Amino acid sequence: MRYTLALSAVVIFACAASAAAGPDSPKSPPPGDACRPTGTVLFEIDHKAIAGAQAETSTIKVFGNGAWTREGVDASGKPKAASSGCLDRAASSTNELASSLHGVPWKVTTARMHCMAISPTFTEYRVDGKLVFTEKLCSGQSLDDKSRAALDAAVAHVEPAAHVEPAAKPSP
Repeated sequence: MRYTLALSAVVIFACAASAAAGPDSPKSPPPGDACRPTGTVLFEIDHKAIAGAQAETSTIKVFGNGAWTREGVDASGKPKAASSGCLDRAASSTNELASSLHGVPWKVTTARMHCMAISPTFTEYRVDGKLVFTEKLCSGQSLDDKSRAALDAAVAHVEPAAHVEPAAKPSP
């Protein structure tokens, strides 16, 4: 009798614990297809190099469902292992990312004077497949403050999630 009561208490506790950790819980794993990279690409970061440069490159794509992919090539031109995953709390995180990237003007200005140094690496940023900014050393191009803040926040959120070791960030 005592064994049956103890077993019943364990079953009730286990059921309550699994109900508390339902699909809305941030610690529960996403449903099967939640992190499969499907649909449109919301945000893309392309770490590129000029032709002939022996530099590491990579492309990170964040999809509308919060899934991300990362593909890259090492400095010798050999493909690196591709990786993929899902942003933390995919739905809310992706919605915040989308609204921050869609709510800015993406106004690029070019300075009259700028340095003439050339770097073999540069980074292109795309939102919904559209190139919104190319960051190159001494290009003289800069984003408006609101767009720069949104881009910096998006990069800070996406690159660590994709375990990226980005190329040296050129200054504008």
